[in-house]
Formats: sequence, C-alpha cells, structure tokens
Amino acid sequence: MDSDDIPALSSDTLAALQSFLAEKQELDDRFEKLKENAEEVFQSNQKIDMSDFQEDWQLSQFWYDDATAEFIARRALEHTNEDDCIAFISSPTAYVAFRNMAPERKNAYVFEYDQRFDLFKDQFVFYDFNKPLDFARAAEMKGKFKFIVADPPFLNEDCLSQTMKTVRWIASKDAKIMIDTGAVMEGLAKELIDARITGFHPAHRGGLSNEFRCYSTFEDKSLQWI
Repeated sequence: MDSDDIPALSSDTLAALQSFLAEKQELDDRFEKLKENAEEVFQSNQKIDMSDFQEDWQLSQFWYDDATAEFIARRALEHTNEDDCIAFISSPTAYVAFRNMAPERKNAYVFEYDQRFDLFKDQFVFYDFNKPLDFARAAEMKGKFKFIVADPPFLNEDCLSQTMKTVRWIASKDAKIMIDTGAVMEGLAKELIDARITGFHPAHRGGLSNEFRCYSTFEDKSLQWI
C-alpha cells in the first residue's frame, strides 16, 4: 500500500488521541511518584488517592466511586476490632478507602492480581481467582478473617465460585461477608455462601452497563436485606 493510500486521522480524532495519551502519561507519572514515595506516605499516614491507579480494563478493573468505597470501608470498620483481620478480595478501591480511614489498622489485606498494589507490602496478597487456595500465607490465614469484602473481577459463575472458595477458606466462624457483583449472580451468591441481596447499590466512577448489587451475610442499620 502506498503512503498516499493510508487514511489520515481527522484533526478532531488526532486531538482526542493526543489528549488520551497525555492523560495516560500523567497518570503513569503520578503512580511512579507514589511508588517512589510509598514508604514516606505510609509512615506519615498520608491519604492515598485511588485516581493514582489507572483502571486496567483487560483485568476487568472498574473502580468504585468514593461514596461506594467509603460505605464498604465503613462497614468493615464498624464490624471489627483493632486486632481483627479484614480481607478485600479483588476490591482495591474499598481497601484504599479503609486504609485512608484507619491507617493504623495493619490487619487489613488487599488480595489482588494487579501487582501495582504490592506497594502495600505486607498488606498485599497476590491473588489469582483461578487458583483460589494458592496464595502466600494461605495456611496461616485459614479461618482468621472476621470481615471479608469480595468483588469477583469477572461476571460469570466460575469467577464467583472460585472466589468463594477463598472466602470460605479464610473466613472465621463468625465472619461477616459482603459480595459486590452483578444482579444475575443473586441465586449463586445465596447458594455458595448464604449471602442475601441488600438494598445497597454499588456505583462505579465510570458507570457500568450491568446492574451491580451487594450481597451480605449480615445486616446493620445501614445495610439491609430486601
């Protein structure tokens, strides 16, 4: 093909592409700065901005909006004591919100496939839902977690089922569990872990076309079954 045959981008399309690439570079730079200064940030208990982490759509990442992340984090905070273990499985937005609320709580862990979150060091657990019991410290974590938030990254039965294997493994006998996933998973969430649909509707920063719901094994004044 001659160069003359290659279609040229319109000025509007080119401007949009340049804007996208500039925004991406800015976000990359912000994350690298956070990573470089992570030790100082954590020691001084500075708040972390989730916008420093770009969503990776190939990993099916869709961050919660602030109100949703804070609501979930507040449930975890209100239903646990200082020494209780808390797990945020494939839910880094809620984990960051919790950390911002209670930076002194060192028994809160983020289980995540995206290794950018390893900057949280001992609170990061590399997690692949395809290998639900194959993660670091799995043996010592068995039955230790009093509060668990799970947001399976893919909307299908296999992903939810595999994630629930992890939940059952790490949950204490009196654990409180929240699952955030699609409305179509209501029956399976009830079958797998006796989690019931609630009136809380998780929302995402960019919006989602699928109806998203929250299921739980408990109620409180702010989270009610329907």
